[in-house]
Amino acid sequence: MKVKETYLSRDFRETAAQRFPAQAKQLNAAFDARLNALLAENAGASKEKQYHLKRQILPGIAAYETLQRVMPKEEALQTVHGYVERLARTSHKQLAALLHIPGLYRLVPDVFVKSTRSVFGPAAGFAPKELQTGNGVWRVDMMKCPYHDTCIEYGCPELCRCFCDSDDISYTGLHPKLIWERSMTLGRGNDRCDFCMKVKK
Repeated sequence: MKVKETYLSRDFRETAAQRFPAQAKQLNAAFDARLNALLAENAGASKEKQYHLKRQILPGIAAYETLQRVMPKEEALQTVHGYVERLARTSHKQLAALLHIPGLYRLVPDVFVKSTRSVFGPAAGFAPKELQTGNGVWRVDMMKCPYHDTCIEYGCPELCRCFCDSDDISYTGLHPKLIWERSMTLGRGNDRCDFCMKVKK
């Protein structure tokens, strides 16, 4: 089964080639085998949840576990964090550039409302509680999250923080008139993620 490459698998292969050239072949094979096993174990998940599992969660777990063969656990965690962070910085740059278009920033909270309902909804394993939507505000408490649940299920709850951090990197300081706030996340040990994106009045 040929797995579609993701940014995580590409970055993992780059690390293997650059830092462990002598073992790169075995590391790649171990990564592929682990990812295939994870995909098989989660084959029954909904199409909506598969989107998150295939794109980020499972490649992240496979990379993290495989890197621990050649480096200490903490270093493996930081390495995967680096992959996720790099993508988040790129996405921040692209979004910020887009928001130079006059007035476009006003639409951001509404876009978040729509994407929460379509991509981060119950069908994908999330449990969003909408507190305020509309009038330039998107305020949602996320009570359940497949990133958090899957990392716990595979014994690596600490990995979830990489994905929590990526939100903050992507959305903080996008535009002078947009405020991104979040004081809690499931991945950092809280009982919810309190998301908020709003237009500065």
